[in-house]
Amino acid sequence: MNLNQKGLTLVELLIAMVVSLIAMGLAYTTYSAQQRAYTNEQLVLDMQQNARSALAFIRREIRMAGYNPLGPSGTGVVDGFKTVRRDRLGFTLDLNGDGDDDDDNEGIVYRFKDVNDTNGDGIADAGNADLFRYHRQGSDDCSVVAFDIHAIAFAYAFDADGDGQLDVFSDAPDVVVWAVDLNGDDQLDTYLDTNKDGVIDADDNPAGAGLAAAVPMTQVRAVQVSVLARTRFEVRGHTENETYVVGLHRIAPNDGFKRTLVTGIAMVRNPGS
Repeated sequence: MNLNQKGLTLVELLIAMVVSLIAMGLAYTTYSAQQRAYTNEQLVLDMQQNARSALAFIRREIRMAGYNPLGPSGTGVVDGFKTVRRDRLGFTLDLNGDGDDDDDNEGIVYRFKDVNDTNGDGIADAGNADLFRYHRQGSDDCSVVAFDIHAIAFAYAFDADGDGQLDVFSDAPDVVVWAVDLNGDDQLDTYLDTNKDGVIDADDNPAGAGLAAAVPMTQVRAVQVSVLARTRFEVRGHTENETYVVGLHRIAPNDGFKRTLVTGIAMVRNPGS
């Protein structure tokens, strides 16, 4: 045996093991952080796509409210708007061209299920719920439009004087009046932009203000849709502290979910016949 042959001492071996463990720990920490960041980013992207897709779909259908290819000479009547509440929107259209709105997919309602919004205010009782599209007025047949929706709100602009233009405030002639039916009588009775600055935001009275005269829903010519969506799971390291204005609501969560609020306006092309 060569007595000059050298090897690792126990101390050197321990040092090597410690250095290796530190390197592995750093690598795992980096990987774990990157994985969390990717997961959080994916949650947010899914939420945003979910909300935007729902808004685009709803707006596209609103534009067809009251559609009647046969016009007033048809064999039946296409009512157009049927419900103009803040928490739900209902309307009819004639898809198959038979002159009426009695067929499947011709009486549409967008809303939460009653079990998810028991007081009918447009806010999911549990903080999130599926938003549904009902295919026929008075029917339980429905399909999911969007998942994990915290709140939904609708507001309506109208042409009460029949001049072909959306009505504005007499003391703010550049500001469109956005209103809702709060008492459920199918007439617009409350406007939302109480300071008349052209924006529905936290500066407005959350109770709204009464219109001087109720407006029949047949005069609705545009709908503003607001959708507040949230991530499916809590985002690690995030605390939600924003206040979201959704219609008449001021929603200020304090949890680990991220949210996004999307709003869009749909002009009605085909008032009911």
